[in-house]
Amino acid sequence: MTGRSILRRRWALSTALAFLSGLGLAAQATLPVATPLRSYDKGFRAPVRLATDSAGRLFVADPRLGVITVRDEAGRFLGAKWGFAQPLGIAVDPSGRIFVCEAGKGRVSIFTPGWVPAGYLGQGDGEFQMPNHLQITPNGLVYVVDSQANQVKVYGPGNQLVRQIGTTGALAGQFNFPTGVAVAPSGEIFVSDQGNERIQVFDANGTFLRKFGGLLGMIGTNTTFGRVQGLLADAQGRIYLADSFRGVVVVVTATGTVLGNLGSFGSDPGQLQGPASLAIDRNNRLLVAAPGNTRVEVYGLDAYTDPHILSASLSVKPTQLVRENPEGRAHARQSTTRAVRNWREQDDGIPGATMRPPLVSVLIRIPGVDPSTIQGGTLTANGVAATRVPGAFIGDFDHDGFLEYRAWFDQNRMLATLPDGDAFLALSGRLNDGRTFESLAFVTVINPTGSAQ
Repeated sequence: MTGRSILRRRWALSTALAFLSGLGLAAQATLPVATPLRSYDKGFRAPVRLATDSAGRLFVADPRLGVITVRDEAGRFLGAKWGFAQPLGIAVDPSGRIFVCEAGKGRVSIFTPGWVPAGYLGQGDGEFQMPNHLQITPNGLVYVVDSQANQVKVYGPGNQLVRQIGTTGALAGQFNFPTGVAVAPSGEIFVSDQGNERIQVFDANGTFLRKFGGLLGMIGTNTTFGRVQGLLADAQGRIYLADSFRGVVVVVTATGTVLGNLGSFGSDPGQLQGPASLAIDRNNRLLVAAPGNTRVEVYGLDAYTDPHILSASLSVKPTQLVRENPEGRAHARQSTTRAVRNWREQDDGIPGATMRPPLVSVLIRIPGVDPSTIQGGTLTANGVAATRVPGAFIGDFDHDGFLEYRAWFDQNRMLATLPDGDAFLALSGRLNDGRTFESLAFVTVINPTGSAQ
């Protein structure tokens, strides 16, 4: 064999491997090993969509609360942005700008990394019928799934519409309530066509290439997967599908060959109910929004790193806090103070309770941790340090058979950190061995008229 023939064979082999890799057919396309790590189960009512950024932060959209919560890669609560109109899809571009699909306004809102409003995609309000999911590519293109319009709309770096993919129907290239989009490293665009029970694949220009899945036998059933919500493509070209009907994450090749399932249906740790969205962070952890379980599941994929802090369980009393009425109607404040005083005296026996300002009680329990190892001087809630009061601070105060650490916080100082209506109390602290812990609890702030905004 001549040297030229060897070179031709090598070229042909490398070309074939590159082609197969682009299709997701390379030999290394295998099911990743998924290790259940933990759940983020505090601070949600309906965690539906997820996004991560280059710093490893996790953004969670909760349309029932109208809020986006942000955690760092260790799970620490960094803050919440309230006031969205049914937030669904969320993404962060390479510069750190945050894009939020607001289904209630039919728009995609854009914010700076510090949450300063920075405009909208297209015309803003009414640009979409139901913006549901989105992805931003490294070159700045923004792909938005408009579920009710049965389209995927593509916007350029200047926020202008550059192309639309799909029409209504069941033919190739048509959609029936699309729900998710993923752009693979190859440039191919994968769309979960939920109503047609299939995944459709397009090239970078929006030309239909192929589909997999679809209806078989009885209407609404197929042998591949159920009603796919979100989906994503990893660096190896594998496609992850959030199968909301079966309660699993299906992993397939780019041509639809099933590699296997991650997770299982149920409510136990590591299990899923109604998985809706997926993200892979810089630590190679898979995050799955499971609104059926009101939590986000965290799995390590193959070789991964796992920065994390301990999670505590909190019991807050009272959970409804009333602001002082600025117009002088002090009865709401007085009744709240009286109620707080009554349960402090009857249940807790704090000496001199009637002489103290209103306090918020928080019972802290960390599974597997002796509460006496909690350093009381490190406790803060929304940045407010715990208040020193006389009396026992370790005991089974809620009579559930477990010991808790009891901390107190000045209610007026706490109110200064909270918005009206639903809000989060974010508590953090440290143990004697140096480990940190954190947790969230819901509270409701009542405005001077006595109704939650």
